[in-house]
Amino acid sequence: MKTTLKLLSISVVAAGMMTLSGCGDDSPTHIEFDESFEMVLSKASYYYHSKDSLLVVTPPECKASTLGYVVWNKKAEEADSLKAYRNGEIVSYRPLREYNWIKNEYNGKSFPAGIWYEPRAVDQNIMNAKRFLKNGVVEEIFRYEGKCFASSLLHQLMKKNKSIEQADSALAKFYVMFQPENDRHFDAKEMLDDLRAPKCNKLTMYSGDVSIGMNNFTKNSGTITLGFGKKTCNIKFKLRSAYDKGDCEAAFGDFQDDKAADRTFDFNKYSESVDYDIYCIKRLVLTMQEEKKILPRSVGSDEDADAAADELARSAVRAVLSGMRE
Repeated sequence: MKTTLKLLSISVVAAGMMTLSGCGDDSPTHIEFDESFEMVLSKASYYYHSKDSLLVVTPPECKASTLGYVVWNKKAEEADSLKAYRNGEIVSYRPLREYNWIKNEYNGKSFPAGIWYEPRAVDQNIMNAKRFLKNGVVEEIFRYEGKCFASSLLHQLMKKNKSIEQADSALAKFYVMFQPENDRHFDAKEMLDDLRAPKCNKLTMYSGDVSIGMNNFTKNSGTITLGFGKKTCNIKFKLRSAYDKGDCEAAFGDFQDDKAADRTFDFNKYSESVDYDIYCIKRLVLTMQEEKKILPRSVGSDEDADAAADELARSAVRAVLSGMRE
């Protein structure tokens, strides 16, 4: 089953893990969320044929052509086909040519329209799910209903799946950026032991030297405050959707401007627009280089310095969003 159909896993917030991370009652800092706060992470199109219980989900297409220009279509050529049916408040589905049924809870009236999600645990405050709208659009959503976001997010990162243990995860890539370039290594246990949530809007690492603050979260945007010691820089981000032609073109534009881009365009690597003070980030990088001899990228020009700052800013945003996405 392709990733467009994977219902995001739900992590249970473990009460016994507060020794690893905590939001102290004396902390005056928190994130204000609307009731039933949620972010829409992605969109796709779907079609349901009730007579044979066939559900077809078609992701959007945002890619580079062989001639080097961007190609966008609301519906890609390839789609995911499943068998899906409802029995009361339970949805059962499986990809075609597979035989194991997956069951989710269902909240809705006109199947498949409604919210599909994994059974929720007691006191669970994070939910990832799919919302099927009546207009033929399915949204991947992240919903938060708790009181201490940083602590919940940290537990989500720890518990959600095994990808956190891989060196190519977004959080792992961000973490190793702060190690000397000639001695970089990734140790999942070391990283997870080092991560903390000292306040409800802040994660820290490297014994608190590096911090990530989170503020002003809406359904598709937010502000990340990257800190090193007492120096901080705000990074505003807005989620992009390949379902939107303008977002696709903007992501491709970032790819073209990226001096360290891969050979081929991947929308997911540019699925957030970021806005920050380039001079603030560069000063932050310089401080890290001088005081801790970290982030020792060889900077031969202003262009190289800008690229290093952009990489750091985007990595900070991805590190947070990786706790919301699969």
